[in-house]
Amino acid sequence: GLFPGDASSGDGGRRSKPAKVTDDALHGWLSPGFTSLAIAVRESPAPVLEHLLDLLRPGAPFAIYSQTIEPLAQCLHLCQRRKAAVRLQLLESFTRAYQVAVNRTHPNMNTYPATGYVLSGVKVARPGQAPRQHAAAE
Repeated sequence: GLFPGDASSGDGGRRSKPAKVTDDALHGWLSPGFTSLAIAVRESPAPVLEHLLDLLRPGAPFAIYSQTIEPLAQCLHLCQRRKAAVRLQLLESFTRAYQVAVNRTHPNMNTYPATGYVLSGVKVARPGQAPRQHAAAE
């Protein structure tokens, strides 16, 4: 199996301690860069974005969800200040249910407030930044 303790690993399904990840193995996983990023945290996403944005490949899309708009405005400003992304969009997620009956359709009178906000964009390489080496298996 892929993981220690997998039923398919031949050890009868017994759980063993997870293998420790070496710094070299971690660097090997992170060095090619990620092809996309989605962030949804309860705290401010700006510190998370600041660290993870550097791990994205140029051209990779990202999306960040927050229940309030202020943390995403900080992320938007961070991306603009660092010139790290293009096609930045800050959207409010809103849905409205409709009542459909024969020969008439109208929105339900009881609607719910917006459920949150999403900031999306596409990562770009910084000026002078060398492109990441991509794995040959892609």
